Amino acid sequence: MKEDIWILSADTHKARLFCARQPHSQDIVEIKDFVQPETAMRAQELQTDNLGRYSQGGAQQHSSRVPQTSLKEKNTTEFARKIANYLEAEHKKGNFQNLGLIAAPDMLGELRAQLSPALAKDISFSLDKNVTQLNAQQLRSHLPDKLAAARL
Repeated sequence: MKEDIWILSADTHKARLFCARQPHSQDIVEIKDFVQPETAMRAQELQTDNLGRYSQGGAQQHSSRVPQTSLKEKNTTEFARKIANYLEAEHKKGNFQNLGLIAAPDMLGELRAQLSPALAKDISFSLDKNVTQLNAQQLRSHLPDKLAAARL
């Protein structure tokens, strides 16, 4: 198993994956990115037409059905699931030992909900910040000095 530490920087429409070779490494390298353009759109742009209508029985008793989960929320959940599935597969292959999460608060919760208990126990840190626009050097300045605890 590699001792690499992977760091995921994410918001609801973009995620970037970085790798550090050592827990105290100041150099991190971007290794992959994920994009979900639909979640960057405004809700009005995602909606194609009016709400569905249904009859409640009597004459002229029609109402609009409001979805319980917005399309934007569904897209965010789908994006978090896509990222989590990738991380799960790579973790099972042994391509990294620890994971650090730094994500916008709403995305951080979605990511945590999608991760298996096995991967969740290997999360070495998590921060609720949206820093997806930063380069590797700028991102490193927002991370803890020690990226992962030593394994015994």
